[in-house]
Amino acid sequence: MANEILFKRVTTKEEAEAFHRVKQLVWEESGYDMEYGREGSDLYIAYINGVPGGTVEFTPYLEFSRPLIRNLFDDVVRDDMKVMELDSFAVLPEYRRKLVGHEIVRFMIYYAQTHGYTHGVAITAPKVFKSLNDTYHIRCEKVKDPFWYKGDEVIPALMHLKEVYDHLDDKKYSWYKEPLELKEGAMAR
Repeated sequence: MANEILFKRVTTKEEAEAFHRVKQLVWEESGYDMEYGREGSDLYIAYINGVPGGTVEFTPYLEFSRPLIRNLFDDVVRDDMKVMELDSFAVLPEYRRKLVGHEIVRFMIYYAQTHGYTHGVAITAPKVFKSLNDTYHIRCEKVKDPFWYKGDEVIPALMHLKEVYDHLDDKKYSWYKEPLELKEGAMAR
């Protein structure tokens, strides 16, 4: 039986607690120091068959990105870009082989397109950076040298998201399928 994966924007205290619980479990397992969702960010939980199993956070770059991110990317972000910061990409171990990470990447493209973001910035694990480039063909540029951050080496990456959603008919993006909009901030595949 296929897993039902539903993305829901965090709007209640209980959902925020569930979001941070999932993220903290994944971060601790990876040896990362925990960070909590920021003001101005859209936090999403990926529910797998009704159970919180993954997280992702989208933050408007100019308005709410933290100083670390601004210091890394201000010299590469141009006026003609609408940029979001991506953070809190986390999938619980029991859901990693069930395409949840894949669904979060698809949801990231959908979110960027529906909100008009042309680019994303993030500090990514080398494995994620490679997967975005090689598996999903999302052009990610390393904008600075990798560095150690909160328990792991990370790559400051600029993602060219508009290139993806403007060319969804290209066979290299055949992995993309637009999510179904359900109700009040929830979307499913």
